Amino acid sequence: MIKETATVVAVDGDTITVEAAIKSTCNACQAQSDCGTGVISRAIAPKTQQLTLRTPMPVRVGQQVTVGIPEAGVLSASAWLYLLPLIAFIGAYSAFVSLLSTTSFSHELWALFPSALVTFLTYKFIAFKLDRVERTKYQPVLFSQQDLN
Repeated sequence: MIKETATVVAVDGDTITVEAAIKSTCNACQAQSDCGTGVISRAIAPKTQQLTLRTPMPVRVGQQVTVGIPEAGVLSASAWLYLLPLIAFIGAYSAFVSLLSTTSFSHELWALFPSALVTFLTYKFIAFKLDRVERTKYQPVLFSQQDLN
């Protein structure tokens, strides 16, 4: 289970919204002052992320809580979102190169456009499926809460 400390920003019955700071490895890197990637990530990336989850625990706005997300869910979602579109692109590109080699459009660049479209559609389909599954398998859970002073 991946655990993170977050702050409750909204409470609506048994549904709460928590906000956690996004941690970056750029902050711990010694080359952060000379690195263009670190500068871009600090300028563009959001500093916090909000999650909405259901909990039977009574919490108040401003309270610190520990939220967990199953590791298996993160790993399988990453595999689906990264590997399957890559496999779809390679397969579609190979098929289109083979198909187009019999026509006058035999240049490899012509196979790139339909392959990119197949990859995009594959990604959108996976994102749709994961969004439907997310409500159960990838749902964050509330572990504990700290008292307000």
